[in-house]
Amino acid sequence: MYYDPPRNPLPAHGQLVRSPYGTPDCPLTPRRGPFKSRVPGMLAMVLVPPLAIGAVAVAGEHLTAPDPQITLRSGLGFAGELALVPYDRTGSGGLVDSLANDAFQVRIAAVDLATGDLRWDVQLADEPGWGAAVVAAGETYAYLATDDGLTVLGLDDGAVAAEPGSVPGLEGAQAASGAAYGFDPALGAVVALDVDGGLHTIALDALEAAPADADTAAAWSGRLTAEGGVPDIGGLTTTRALLADGESTVSVTPTAEGALGATLAVEGPDGGRRALGTRVFYEAAIVLDQTAPASTTLEIDVDDLIAEFAEDPAGAAADLWTGLGDTAAGAASGHVLVEHRPEPNGDAYALHVVSLENGRVTASFDTAAHLGRAATSPGGRTVVITAPPDDPRHSDLVVVAPDGSIDRVEFGETDLLGEPVLE
Repeated sequence: MYYDPPRNPLPAHGQLVRSPYGTPDCPLTPRRGPFKSRVPGMLAMVLVPPLAIGAVAVAGEHLTAPDPQITLRSGLGFAGELALVPYDRTGSGGLVDSLANDAFQVRIAAVDLATGDLRWDVQLADEPGWGAAVVAAGETYAYLATDDGLTVLGLDDGAVAAEPGSVPGLEGAQAASGAAYGFDPALGAVVALDVDGGLHTIALDALEAAPADADTAAAWSGRLTAEGGVPDIGGLTTTRALLADGESTVSVTPTAEGALGATLAVEGPDGGRRALGTRVFYEAAIVLDQTAPASTTLEIDVDDLIAEFAEDPAGAAADLWTGLGDTAAGAASGHVLVEHRPEPNGDAYALHVVSLENGRVTASFDTAAHLGRAATSPGGRTVVITAPPDDPRHSDLVVVAPDGSIDRVEFGETDLLGEPVLE
């Protein structure tokens, strides 16, 4: 009997059925549904605009926020041609800065005098009125007298190498006074007074104190104190100053008796006198070099000082500051710095650099206030703490090069996060 098998009611398949996931040898990714494929795009549409608006707002607030107020301290110092400048910073440069940093900061910056660039800029404290001054610096470390005691910083990056109270040999006895530390150039060492009146020395680039020998103790007896803050010596000017040879002088000579205008004159060791140029300066004064550390102490006989003031007040005032320098700033490089008013009876001031060779003005700088401390680096560059033309605060550092040119260094510029901008 013939057997006819039942036919398949479905049409014959022309190809194999494939899994939406493929095979182990050839896996496939299934297509997403329309809702799932739109989720990332929807999230982007929701999140990106607010984030972009916030970023623009923060950046705009940073650009339009008032700059922090900067005031340089007088206690600057040198490590070769690196100027170490303590300063106060008040206020913030924007929202992020105000959240991330202290509203008031005592900082110190290292300035390369050859280029004018900031090498580093670090915070020391967050207390208003907290004193800090450079006592000395070697090749590796800088030693700072602060109101908390002696602080040692590394010169490479400003990192703290020794905090107040942690210097071996002074542990437990270190004076929390900015007036308890000085520098002895003959020894090449920092001299420290402890709370019990003992004197110690710390050799430059060392981090350990040793008891001072008898000669050093005798030489420094009474010159340091375990109480008191860091001295602030300010800027000094005079109408007559010594030149680099220690015998010649430069002076301000009025054009007539009682006149505001004056010219400059140089007097040699033999008494010979010559005019230094023909320019007339109003209310002029010669800037004195104050390279001696801010920790310098003055030995004063009070009775003699009172008698001298009664006889010659102007001379007594000049003699009082002789210990802090009576040589004209810039004289070692063949220049003299003159502070004067650009206009008679005006409010503004100006700094002029005058050549001692021919009396020509080689550079000038306008300022809104009297000049601050002036000091000379080992390489012959004179730095002067100054105010800009539109602000009486001493926020700038003017660097006078040996050729008589001027460079201006500004402090306190910050980025979006409030970190100092280094150049």
